[in-house]
Amino acid sequence: MVRELAVLAALGTAFVSSGAPAAATASRLEGARTVARPDHLSTAETRALDNLLERSGLQAQLESLSAGVRVKFLRGRSPLSGQDRVTIDRIVSERFAAEALYARIRLEFERNLDAAKLAKVLAWFDSPLGRRITGLELAAPVSDGGLDAVADLGHDRLAPRRLGLIERLDSGGGASETTVDVTMAILRSLTRAFQPAMPAVARPSRGQLEEEFARARNRTLEQIKHACLVGMLSAYRSLSEQELEQYVQFVESEAGQWYMSVMNSTLLTAVDVAAEATAAELVTAVPQLVGDLR
Repeated sequence: MVRELAVLAALGTAFVSSGAPAAATASRLEGARTVARPDHLSTAETRALDNLLERSGLQAQLESLSAGVRVKFLRGRSPLSGQDRVTIDRIVSERFAAEALYARIRLEFERNLDAAKLAKVLAWFDSPLGRRITGLELAAPVSDGGLDAVADLGHDRLAPRRLGLIERLDSGGGASETTVDVTMAILRSLTRAFQPAMPAVARPSRGQLEEEFARARNRTLEQIKHACLVGMLSAYRSLSEQELEQYVQFVESEAGQWYMSVMNSTLLTAVDVAAEATAAELVTAVPQLVGDLR
């Protein structure tokens, strides 16, 4: 899904311009997860799951996500020595490695697998339109969400019906909501890890921190919604409205909703685990980063 591209744009905005730490709430994290399967996957189910993750382009998208996170951790930081930058890049590279994220996502899919729905989703990704859309998503450049990006799409591509279909894709696929939660999970982990190192006078109370989290999340969500809109309009510009309608129908179907829900929650889980580990290492290895979180 194109949400991975939106995550990169959102991280660029949040890491550089967020004046306060932001959060993915625990209730959101827990609520996104489905009931885990108690049994093990059969050989056929394992093969089908591997095929689905391969044909969805997940590995390539995670490689882009990993590279983007590395860049964003270094951009916008206060002046750092060359060694500090090397240390930050090493820690982030290890914790946000595409292979590690992929392994955790696959594990979470195993725990929440629905074989019947998986078969329907795999049939979609195997269809000519499904394959074409995956190719468009993997080839799409990362947009900064600016107005020029929208203007470049051409007036004919901004018809009300087309915009409505894109908005349904965003809503049905949970792109904006998941993107903001992924971004906030990273920032919250950093904030919580560095809070003890802040001077007491500069350290907000728990209540103040939660208020800042809520305000920052709302502010960031609006920015991310725009980034998602621009990203999807650009990625799908070559699709006809009829093709977009077919995509929306898949996303809004029972099988499509299962896939989107599990993919969103597993991506969030994988990033949350990576962010917690990254923050724990950074607070010891590069304690001077605390200045960026005041």
